[in-house]
Amino acid sequence: MKCRGLRANPSQNALYGVFDNLLVRVASSGVRTALGVLTSRNGYVDFAFGTLQLVIVDGPNGYVLDLATESFQRIVAVGWRGSNRLGYVKGSFLFADPQTGEFYISALEDAASLDPLDFATASSSPDDVVAPLDDHGEAVLLGEVTNETWNYTGAADFPLEHNDGADMDIGCLAAFTAHSLNGSLYWLGRDKNGAVRVYRRNGYQPVPVSNTALNEKLAAAIRAGEDMSKAIAFAQMQGEHGFYWLNVPGLDSTWVYDTKASEWHERTDFVLGSHTRHRAKFHAYCYGRHIVGGETTGDLWELDINANTNAGDPLARDRISPHYADPTGAPTVFGPFELDCKVGSGKPDGSEAVVSLRFSDDGGKTWSAWRNESLGAVGRWQTRQRWLGMGSSRDRVWHVRCIDDAAFAIIRAMVRGR
Repeated sequence: MKCRGLRANPSQNALYGVFDNLLVRVASSGVRTALGVLTSRNGYVDFAFGTLQLVIVDGPNGYVLDLATESFQRIVAVGWRGSNRLGYVKGSFLFADPQTGEFYISALEDAASLDPLDFATASSSPDDVVAPLDDHGEAVLLGEVTNETWNYTGAADFPLEHNDGADMDIGCLAAFTAHSLNGSLYWLGRDKNGAVRVYRRNGYQPVPVSNTALNEKLAAAIRAGEDMSKAIAFAQMQGEHGFYWLNVPGLDSTWVYDTKASEWHERTDFVLGSHTRHRAKFHAYCYGRHIVGGETTGDLWELDINANTNAGDPLARDRISPHYADPTGAPTVFGPFELDCKVGSGKPDGSEAVVSLRFSDDGGKTWSAWRNESLGAVGRWQTRQRWLGMGSSRDRVWHVRCIDDAAFAIIRAMVRGR
């Protein structure tokens, strides 16, 4: 079985997931209870909770789970048109007719009840609506090249009204990259001139947050013919830090944006000595845990900042330095390389863990052999990591790595050059 989506209900403290074509409730013990059968087995699904219902869409089909009785039904109302994603605004579920610019809403607290006349058209641009979402009580319609906001008025004929002053000339490349985090909406978008960025919705303004490195990676993936619509993201809070995890076809790592630090970093699985995109594609916070799932299996894992492996597989902690070069181009003779990091924890069997260092003198095209230093036996809290014989270079890059099952955190690195 493979996971197609996860969602937690905070009011119930319950976790729901779709695995192949089954909707299941996952207990804190991991026991799964099947609640219903979807007609599809592939593709992502989206969830939205009302006060009485859990609603699921998979594109052509929609489904409703009654939260009180756990009865499950497919939406068969005449007004159903399909939808890839959905939102929930003031008691009504919000859907978008695939490959059109039209969206529609359900009756109050009843997604199975759809009036065929309760629809409208996103009219700021003749593009299709990619993702109909809710944000701060408003309907946000992310289109292919634009997006617009509809405010709730409660009018009897149609309760949403287009906010003409909130249109944005930024589209959405991938419906499942749009997620709310720390009070803002993030998505992988594109402007009318073709620039691809990750954006944050700041009020009614799109703010690009992706850095040059990520932007270049995205542009290269597009040139290589990768399907950007298959990109997927999820949002996670860890203490004061909000993390936006972005998985894009063609990239060999998962890019993660830290909203507190306003910085990007990369997370990966480490397979046979090479980095690949992280296995986590879906996330839900439930039972006091950050639970994630992937696309290839039905396994669920807990994200734990104290874990030193990826579910038993090696967890590579890497740090690569900026270039170290004299502005005049003169060679630099290096003294010892010293690393100040967490030591003395050891591996679970009590043996010493190691940290490895290598360097490149040609901008990362080739590298020296790895050289290991001990992270200290258990309880040896003052063990020093010091590498001698660093030689000289006109332009050097340093690479530090730890893959042992041991606590590892870099405080600083020091090297003197003359």
